[in-house]
Amino acid sequence: MARHSSGALLPGLILSRDGRTPINRELFQALRKVVISGGLKPGMRMPATRNLAAELGVSRTTVAQAYEQLKSEGYLLGREKSGTFIPEVLPDAQAVLAPRQAGGEPAEATAPAVKLAQRMVGTVAARPERGVLAQPFHPGIPDIAAFPAQLYVRIQRRVSLDVIRRGAARCPAEGTPVLREQVAAYLGASRGVICDPSQVFIISGTHQALHLIMLGLSNPGDGAWTENPGYPGARKSFALFRLRTTAVPVDTEGLVVAEGRLRDDHARFAYVTPARQAPLGHTMSLSRRLELLRWAYERDALVLEDDYDGEYRFGGASAPSLQGLDPDGRVLYFGTFSKTLLPSLGVGYLVVPRRYVSAMSSLIDLVGRPPNLATQLSIAHLIESGAFESHVRAMRTHYRKRQDALQSHLSDKLGDLIRTEVLNAGLHLIGWLPAHLEDRRVAENAWRLGLLPRPLSDFTVEGRFAPALMLGFSNLPDARISRAVEALRMAILEG
Repeated sequence: MARHSSGALLPGLILSRDGRTPINRELFQALRKVVISGGLKPGMRMPATRNLAAELGVSRTTVAQAYEQLKSEGYLLGREKSGTFIPEVLPDAQAVLAPRQAGGEPAEATAPAVKLAQRMVGTVAARPERGVLAQPFHPGIPDIAAFPAQLYVRIQRRVSLDVIRRGAARCPAEGTPVLREQVAAYLGASRGVICDPSQVFIISGTHQALHLIMLGLSNPGDGAWTENPGYPGARKSFALFRLRTTAVPVDTEGLVVAEGRLRDDHARFAYVTPARQAPLGHTMSLSRRLELLRWAYERDALVLEDDYDGEYRFGGASAPSLQGLDPDGRVLYFGTFSKTLLPSLGVGYLVVPRRYVSAMSSLIDLVGRPPNLATQLSIAHLIESGAFESHVRAMRTHYRKRQDALQSHLSDKLGDLIRTEVLNAGLHLIGWLPAHLEDRRVAENAWRLGLLPRPLSDFTVEGRFAPALMLGFSNLPDARISRAVEALRMAILEG
C-alpha cells in the first residue's frame, strides 16, 4: 500500500513512497518539480538536509544525494558555509511550464505591448535574468560584500530623519542640487569632465540616459553608430526610437571612425565606451578620440560617451573622459554608481552640453521621477566626506588581486582550453575559446552549472568573431574561484 508524505518546509513536496521508485530517485524528482514550479523565488534558501530528512522520515544521506544531483543539473546552487539556494537560472523551467498550443509549441504572447517590443527591438534568445543574485563570472557586478554597509546605513538613517524633519515633499526632477554639485566636482577631479552642476542630471542609469537623449534630441530615421562588438542595450534603445543603426568595428584603439564614415557618414549619433571598450576592454587612443570629435563637428553630430566603469584602472591614472576634450559641446557623458557602490541603488548621472540644459530640464520633468531623495543625499555625503573616493581606491586594489587570482587559476586549470587577455582595467576578463566552439553554447552549459559568464556573441552584430566569454571576477571570492573554474572547464568540455 502506498504511503504518502509531504512537508511544511517545502509546500508542494509530496512523496508517494509506493515502492516502485527508489526513494532517493523519487525525492530528486519531487524536489525538481517543486523547484521548477515557480513557487520558490530565486535566491530562496533551501531547508537544511537534516531538517528536511527529519520531516519526511528519510535519511539525511538520501536528502543530501538529491540535493547534490539537483546542483549538478543546475536546479540548485550551493554556497560554501551558507547553504543551498534556488538559482536565478533554471535549466528547463520554460520548457516544462510554458503553456502549449495544439501543435505542441509554447503559446506565443500576442499582447499589443509585446508585439510593439518585438517589432521595435526584435526577438532575442532567452538569457538568464541578471541582478537578482550575483553568481560566479557575472560581469559588471561589484563585490557587494565589500560595500561599506554600516557606514551607508548610518548616513542614510541620519539623512532620512533630516528629510522628514524638514518636510521635504519631493526631489527636483533633475536631482537634488547637493548631489549634482558633488557629482560635478567628482567628475571634474577624477574623470576630467568639464561641467557645472546645472549640466548634471541625476538619473536611474544608462538606459534612462539613452532614452532621455533620444526623446529630446533625435528624430525617427536619424543615423546612429554603435560599436561592434558593443553594448547591446544601445542598439535596442536606438531601435526603440526608430533610428537607423550602423555597427562600426572596433580595434585596439577604439571605434574605427574611418569605417563609420564609409558606412554612414551622415549619422546623427555615435555611441562609444572610450575609457574601457565594452566588452573588449581597450582604451580609445587620443588620436582616435580627436578623429571622432572632428567628425562630430563636421557633421553636426553628437557623441554619447558611456563611462560605465572608468574608475577601475589597475595601473597608472584613469583614462580622462572624451567629454573633457570637447570644445564644441558635442559630447553627452553618462555613468552610474552601480560599479562603484551598488547596482541596487539605481543612481546614475547624465552630463549634457550647456545648449541642451533647458530642453533636458523640461523633458526630464515630464517623463520620469528621480531616484530616491534619501539615497541621493546619502551618496552626496559619501562623496563630500571623502569616503566614496577612499572606497574606490580600496576596491581598485581589491579587484586587482581578484583579477590576478582568477588569471592564475585559469592559466593553471584551463590553459589548454581558454586564453585570457588581461588589460589591467575593469571588472571582467575576456576568455578566448577554441575556434571550433560556439560561445553561446558554452555559456548555456555554464548557466546550467550556476555560472553567469556572457558570450561575446551577445555583443556582436555583423561578422563572426572568435568565440569568447566575458568572465566577471569582481564578485568571485577567492574561496570560490577554484570550484567555479572547475565548473567552467566542464561547461567548455561539453561545448
